[in-house]
Amino acid sequence: MFRKFLSGLVFGFGFAIAFVFVAYVGLQLIIPAVINNSNKTPEFSDAKPAEVIEQESASHPRLGAESNFKLYKDSRAKMQVPDGGGILSIASIQTPSGNKYPSTYQLWITQSEFWQVKTSEETVEIEKLDYPAIQPINAVESTMRKQAGYAMSTMTISSEEVSVLKMGQGSWHDKDMNGRMKITKEGVVFIQPNEY
Repeated sequence: MFRKFLSGLVFGFGFAIAFVFVAYVGLQLIIPAVINNSNKTPEFSDAKPAEVIEQESASHPRLGAESNFKLYKDSRAKMQVPDGGGILSIASIQTPSGNKYPSTYQLWITQSEFWQVKTSEETVEIEKLDYPAIQPINAVESTMRKQAGYAMSTMTISSEEVSVLKMGQGSWHDKDMNGRMKITKEGVVFIQPNEY
């Protein structure tokens, strides 16, 4: 009787080790490979080279005259386009081997314009899209899903930040990102990734 119990424990222990090993291999090797291979290539029909305004480095956040602190006290849970600012969303897309910089697909939406941006090496292409009839954040999410599959990050950019970028000064976000926030002459904000 004790021998059968001991055999059952050994079998159960062996089964548990095998299960943990298979789960580990799946989570560490197979799932990341599937996600990276499912990167879509965004479609641009009327892209043009972007004229980027060069910025200096910024060392600290630039705050506006009034500071409205809100942490979930509002009934709206969805991200809103700030007055004079916009929403920026970025995804990493398939980068050709040998490139020094990662390729990205980005969306920039303001209260009146909707743009898509593609970076490849140090080349930036922009294309104006039709402004959506739905909420801006919903348009960003659905367009990003359609064009790139997923978004790595989506953030609001204030009017103060846009003004600072237009003056050629660096963004305070740059110290926390693996890239630099920039703006085109058309007013399209995007992130230029750093070299690998």
